[in-house]
Amino acid sequence: MMSPSLIFRVVALFAAVAVVAVLSCLLAFYGFIRPNLAVGHHPETFVEHLDLDPGMRERVEEIDSGFEADRQRLLAEFDEATRKLEGLLLTEDQFSDAVSRAIEEIHHIHGELQALSIHRYFALLEVLPPDQREVLRRLASEALSEPQ
Repeated sequence: MMSPSLIFRVVALFAAVAVVAVLSCLLAFYGFIRPNLAVGHHPETFVEHLDLDPGMRERVEEIDSGFEADRQRLLAEFDEATRKLEGLLLTEDQFSDAVSRAIEEIHHIHGELQALSIHRYFALLEVLPPDQREVLRRLASEALSEPQ
C-alpha cells in the first residue's frame, strides 16, 4: 500500500506536468501561431466593417484613442506576467504558490483586457447611428463565437 505522502507526490507530479503542458501550448499558440492567423472580426477591426461618414469616423477614432493607451499598458503587463510565469516554469520543480500567483495575475490582466474591450464596444454603441449599431452587434456576436 502506498503512503499518503507518496500518493500526494505522484498527484502533484502529474498536476505539475499537466500545468506545464497546458502553459507550453498556450505560450506556443500566443507566441507563434496566433500572430500568423488571419484577422477576422477582431475588436480592433470592427470599425473597418462599418459604413461611417468622416465625422462619425473621427468620433470613433477619438473613442479608440482613449482606450488604446489602456490597452497598450495592459498588453505590456500581460507580456511581463507571461515572462514571469515562463521564468517560474524554468526554475520551479513543482506547482508552487508563486506559480499559482503568476497564473492568477495573467488571468486578472486578461480579464481587464476583456472588460476594456467591452467598455469600448458600449462606448461605440453610444455614438453610432442605429443601422451601424446593428452591424457592430452582429460583428461582436460573430467575434465571440469564433475561437480566439
